[in-house]
Amino acid sequence: MRDVEFKEWLGRRLYQGKPLKTVGNRVGWVKAAERALGELGFEQATLEDVHNAGHWDNLLQALARLRSDWRTNEAAAKAIAPQSADPHLQVANTRQAVGMYGKFLDGADPNYEEEGQEGVANMSGIQRSDVEAAMDECDAMGVDAFMDEYGYSWNNLRYWVERGKKSYPSKAVFGVAHRFLDQGAALSNDECNGTTARKKLSSLGFKIIEQTGLPQNLPARPHHPAESQVSTLPTNLILYGPPGTGKTYNTALEAVKLCDGSAHYPQTKEGRAALMARYNELVAEKRIAFVTFHQNYGYEDFVEGLRPVPIGNSDGESVGFHLQPEPGLFRLIAERAETGGLAVGSEPLNIADRAVYKMSLGEVADSASDFVFTESLKNNYALFGFRDIDWTDPRFSDREEIFSEVKRRFPDDDVTPNKGVVQSPDVFRNQLEIGDMLVVAKGNHRFRAIGIVEGQYEYAPRADGRYCHRRKVRWLWHDKDGLDVSELYPPKFIQKTLYRLKDVELNRSLIARLISDAVSEGAEGDPLPHVLIIDEINRANVSKVFGELITLLESDKRAGMDNALSVTLPYSKRQFSVPANLHIIGTMNTADRSIALLDTALRRRFQFREMAPEPDLLGLVEGIDLKAVLTTINQRIEYLIDREHRIGHAFFINCETAEQVHAAMRDKVIPLLQEYFFEDWSRIHAVLGDGFIREDMLDPPPGIEGDRVSSWSVLAPFNADAFDRLMGKMVKAPEELGE
Repeated sequence: MRDVEFKEWLGRRLYQGKPLKTVGNRVGWVKAAERALGELGFEQATLEDVHNAGHWDNLLQALARLRSDWRTNEAAAKAIAPQSADPHLQVANTRQAVGMYGKFLDGADPNYEEEGQEGVANMSGIQRSDVEAAMDECDAMGVDAFMDEYGYSWNNLRYWVERGKKSYPSKAVFGVAHRFLDQGAALSNDECNGTTARKKLSSLGFKIIEQTGLPQNLPARPHHPAESQVSTLPTNLILYGPPGTGKTYNTALEAVKLCDGSAHYPQTKEGRAALMARYNELVAEKRIAFVTFHQNYGYEDFVEGLRPVPIGNSDGESVGFHLQPEPGLFRLIAERAETGGLAVGSEPLNIADRAVYKMSLGEVADSASDFVFTESLKNNYALFGFRDIDWTDPRFSDREEIFSEVKRRFPDDDVTPNKGVVQSPDVFRNQLEIGDMLVVAKGNHRFRAIGIVEGQYEYAPRADGRYCHRRKVRWLWHDKDGLDVSELYPPKFIQKTLYRLKDVELNRSLIARLISDAVSEGAEGDPLPHVLIIDEINRANVSKVFGELITLLESDKRAGMDNALSVTLPYSKRQFSVPANLHIIGTMNTADRSIALLDTALRRRFQFREMAPEPDLLGLVEGIDLKAVLTTINQRIEYLIDREHRIGHAFFINCETAEQVHAAMRDKVIPLLQEYFFEDWSRIHAVLGDGFIREDMLDPPPGIEGDRVSSWSVLAPFNADAFDRLMGKMVKAPEELGE
């Protein structure tokens, strides 16, 4: 799908005069529909193909039927909502989002009006039965789960609607009732107007009560003590087997399954392409990471290590270096997973990869500038000083132009390009981007607010000529007294008004916790699963690579579990634990090293799943029975070495012509057998027969007495009956092999 363009199109759509706040969710729902096209009965691979084929109405009808009763097509429902026990809501939301995507593909204006679309006009169609259906759902889920599921806030909750002896939150019930309309979807907390909800509920004959605090007759939430633990139970899995059995491919399948909840990809060329497309999407979202272990891989690469960083003087010249901690792959993905459940309102909030800047809002020691902090937070922007100069002209995107303008306006000042009066406006106007985060300092040792930049530079002159620059900011957390900066950023702050903090020193997990505690509405969503794939896990010294973290891999030792543990990392000195939503999948080539040699501590903490050769996946290719070929070769290898050195079906899985089969034998199978048998060609002959290789006898050179010796070579081309000979009578190994 055209997700970037659709997201921009949705960003221009207004609801009650305000931009939609569920843009990211809608894009995700449309992606879910595209993944489910096969289960919905469509041959097309993309939504654009469905639209171009003129089948859009058929798609909307199929989704409408699925919304009415998702059990009529459970495969499609699970493809859309793989992690939900009751996918009704997400199917309903998907139906509405796909309708909007159709308008986008039609080239409609984002603010089109149409009967049945979301909005106040559609609210009038809600009937008492729709409201009671929402109440029934609240009874089944329990009120707190109901509120969490649909993203409704408990803050300032005063109005309740009664049915019999039970009370329900009026705004949430009315918003959820909206999804039971013919073409409706549940309204989010921001989209549902509480006053309109109460008026409509009253007109339908319901009694509204006003009460601070919780009514005594709330429907209780069903108690499932192990529910939360089961949903976040981490997976530690190693796929092991001989080469060519599809271990690497199956890690992609397992990773997608863990991230999406299920993975329905047929064992066809198209199915594999679809799987890898989804896998690459998750890699791009940084929810899947991949690493290959090798003999020189160590703790400093995997967890964290010290790296040299140049030290520069005021002229920009290098005068030496110092060592600073740098996170490895494992620490990075663990920190991403730890913040993966964060949300603000109905929008997921990923803070793992945002640039973070320190900014001062006024001088702490100067009470006359207190207004800078209070006004900024009150009006959702960040005020900035540094001279009353309008920087909106496009030419000031060049720092040299800023320097020239300051020099022209203030010729008597000692101005250089490196002075703060030039550097800071350049950072505030040009380097600070929408989506970056601001940490507001309170002196050099405390911080008192966190926010996300949401607007471009603005010039807003004041009568006194001070703090005339600003940018729109969504403030997510603040505390006027502030917190000690040491846990957030151990180097402490410096006097600069605005500068970017070093990623390697920044504790993003603390930012996530502060935001989660401060934002009441949807602050903590279900943690998004993350997967680390370790290819060839047995090729490194795993005790050396994992170090003290080996204990933290156990399921009950993960963060949030019953026996959760954390350790102090040796270089950064920060507390570290492994989140429960980080899954680890490894592969192990049994021909490279026996499973018996794998570190015992690691073996106890991982499940092991054998990936054996599957000859049944192979068929006939131009008269060559690949199933019989692979079976015969493996029987002989197992007899001469062991079962761990068999070869896998992947060597032949993509062969469609005899020429490709011959190439696989020449370029893959025979070289592997050379490695297995250490160039003992007599054993290779015992496996393949004489249709692929030839033995010539060499006479001793003149003047040397001795026996004739064998000279082996690979036939080019192979004998016409090479595969028949291979599958014929068992070739017997020479007698000396048993000696």
